Amino acid sequence: MDFCSRENLKYELFSNIPKIQGKDIVIYGMGNTACLCQEGFERLAKEGFYVTAYCDSDLEKLKQKDFCGKPVVCFEELIDRRDSICVLICTPVPEFVNEIAVKLKAYGLSYYLLDEVIIKQHAAEVLECYDLLDGEESRNVYADIILSHIQGRYPKEESCMYGCAYFALNRFRARNRPEVFIDCGSYVGENIEQYIWSRDGVFDKIIAFEPDADNYSAMLNRIRRLKSEWNFKSDAIQVFPYGVADKSMNMIFESHSEDNGLGSKFITASDTESDKKGYSRVVSIDDQVQDKYTFLKADIESYEYKMILGAKDGICRHKPLLAICIYHNAVDLYSIPLLIHSLVKEYHLAVRHHSNTLLETVLYCWCD
Repeated sequence: MDFCSRENLKYELFSNIPKIQGKDIVIYGMGNTACLCQEGFERLAKEGFYVTAYCDSDLEKLKQKDFCGKPVVCFEELIDRRDSICVLICTPVPEFVNEIAVKLKAYGLSYYLLDEVIIKQHAAEVLECYDLLDGEESRNVYADIILSHIQGRYPKEESCMYGCAYFALNRFRARNRPEVFIDCGSYVGENIEQYIWSRDGVFDKIIAFEPDADNYSAMLNRIRRLKSEWNFKSDAIQVFPYGVADKSMNMIFESHSEDNGLGSKFITASDTESDKKGYSRVVSIDDQVQDKYTFLKADIESYEYKMILGAKDGICRHKPLLAICIYHNAVDLYSIPLLIHSLVKEYHLAVRHHSNTLLETVLYCWCD
């Protein structure tokens, strides 16, 4: 297999460093990917990285006055300001990257891929993560995923493991008594069902969190069926209509129903806003789950980092299996592995990628 060595990865990370100093950063792309990047931008702002505006090829989106709290500018304004701005392309679709790049280049606009800028600004952290990974396969997959984000391409076929996200490694499929599985971001319960089948129905408890009302309702229907089919006790599967973050609070929840809830997001809510718009509850795992748990999975639309902060007491105390998505924004690719390593040094870390796109990169952690 033609994988990237550590030396080649290091060379790619430290070569052709994007020159954005002194430039106003404009993000090109106002889709769900840009929304998911906001959690990463919040952390990058502490390092001096600030987005000044957004632009898009979609004329309907350009009718908005602002996007994620920043002004929206038209393409003509980018041209007028080309000497003072740098455009960062925000899309996980390589075909769109090429299309946008051709357009920007034709008008003499300075541009880079957003993920390339973030990753190369944190090359040392990326290499640290690479060195922490357990096994050659993990390091190979991680290197290819990093280069895919930098180069705006899809992962290599040999980097993809299809059909078994969250339970890809043998120890994540084994029957362990007593096992308590926490599923953050349960969607409609498909991973709960996969978990049950992977263990032939042998577990102590499942605790699930899903804030989207439509998804939650569909999940309840699935769980009623599963309890009947497997003859589980009534309290074997507990479900909560909550999101998960670093602390418990009320937040405005915006469900993208046209995207089947996949693009849903939270916005911090003041008491006044909550009264006007309604809100959803967000909880921390440490506040919500007092008993020991043995397996924690999270796919929660860029809230994984905050979820870990809100579960650090339990993670340090119980050292559960962890299956955490790290693909929602480029910051997570290095910050989540380093955060987990800082909490529990004994964890083994592995990475697997479960699609032929830039989606479904999962970090697996376990202790001997």
